[in-house]
Amino acid sequence: MKRNYVAVSYGALVIIESIWWFSLIAMIGGMLGLGGSPLPWSSLVALMGVGVVTAWLFGGAKGDSTTMAMYQAVVALIAVYVALATATVTDSWSFKIAWPIDTFGGTYGGEGVADVLIGVIAASWLWYRSQNILASGGIARRLSTAFKLGTAFIAFGLLIEMSAIRSDIGIASLLFPFFGSALIGMAASRLPQSGDTGQASWPAVIAISVGGILGIGVVGALLTGRYGNLGVRGAFNVWAAFIDALLWILRYPIEWIMTALFNAILWLQSLVNDEEEPIERDAPGQFSEELENPALERVESASDFAVEALRWPLSILLLVVLFFVLVFAYKRYTSRSSSEDEDERESIRGDADARADMMKLLSSLVPSWMRGGNNRSLWKWPEGDSGISEAFLLYFDTLTHAIKRGMVFDPNVTPNERVQALAVFLPGAPIGAVTARFNAACYGAEPSDLAEIEGLREKIEEAAKKPRPGDED
Repeated sequence: MKRNYVAVSYGALVIIESIWWFSLIAMIGGMLGLGGSPLPWSSLVALMGVGVVTAWLFGGAKGDSTTMAMYQAVVALIAVYVALATATVTDSWSFKIAWPIDTFGGTYGGEGVADVLIGVIAASWLWYRSQNILASGGIARRLSTAFKLGTAFIAFGLLIEMSAIRSDIGIASLLFPFFGSALIGMAASRLPQSGDTGQASWPAVIAISVGGILGIGVVGALLTGRYGNLGVRGAFNVWAAFIDALLWILRYPIEWIMTALFNAILWLQSLVNDEEEPIERDAPGQFSEELENPALERVESASDFAVEALRWPLSILLLVVLFFVLVFAYKRYTSRSSSEDEDERESIRGDADARADMMKLLSSLVPSWMRGGNNRSLWKWPEGDSGISEAFLLYFDTLTHAIKRGMVFDPNVTPNERVQALAVFLPGAPIGAVTARFNAACYGAEPSDLAEIEGLREKIEEAAKKPRPGDED
């Protein structure tokens, strides 16, 4: 089961990365007038999938490294060549195995050649990316990073599609595969490495959670498509009316400022004109309507220009303010709720509440600066490894007790060198056993018996309750 969860995590990462890279390529192709990505998303995800499998097979194969590299290069050449055969040079999808002949033989026009060149660069880069997916490690962290980057690129791509390209470039149809793969992959990557019986409830929890979230998204999309004029456009109209009302209020101080500036300019001009020779003027007569009040006309014209110039900056500023108000409210809410369960473990365990852990996983998708201001721990430990993370936590709790009792923490000292100092500030505590369990977990990845860890923890807690050294008197 462990291998299946790992495979699901890496498969989700391949899908996520292929989608957000497709969004970037489609955005570039659309802005260049090519109609979107030269390679369909199915070709990109297949290319990256073959690349990951190839890296796994040849990375673990025994043999001469040069020979393995040559075999891998041959597979890469075939995979990239086949992917480029699916390039959408024409409007409809096709499979042209002789695409080099069509490219250099004059069959394709200028746009077709540009499609092929962009496709070659994109396919080569994605193959290179696929080779590094397994080598980088840290699948949970990489999934979280890919999700956040992908969300940003997809949102920006949709904005460019609606505002500049004004045609479908294939990004919107990939929203549900993207979010579904991200949620499933991140949940699977945080499952414990050991075969705890509590894992049996996790497939159902993941399926129900992801299905519920995507179901809400589908319903929202259908309602938007069916009642878009009443919903989305109505919201835009309300927002536009709100901006117009603010600009109508701001118009009065703007006109006052413009009038004051124009009068100041006229006064300066009058000072300059007094020093010049008087100009002969005609006899006073009736002014025409155009010359009755030129100052008022200029003030109105300048005010209209200023109001229209403020429309978009004011709208953006208000949206930013509204966004940060919502972020502040969300942080207040999460900080209030996190203080109630700050002692709970954040990693998924067989004995943990699967539904609660799934909610924590979903909240981790939010950027860290938007989450609540809970105190972050000074220590870092590997989450998800039963018997190993407990040994880390036990040692760190021991350090915390000693520091509270006056010990000065020196990060340059090794755990073995710190045994005597800990024994001084925690007299009677099993410092040697705690340090041995930590060293075994940290340097040998050796899990400890959970019952032994709990017994050591009880002794540490008892030692921490005793009077500090020097307080007996």
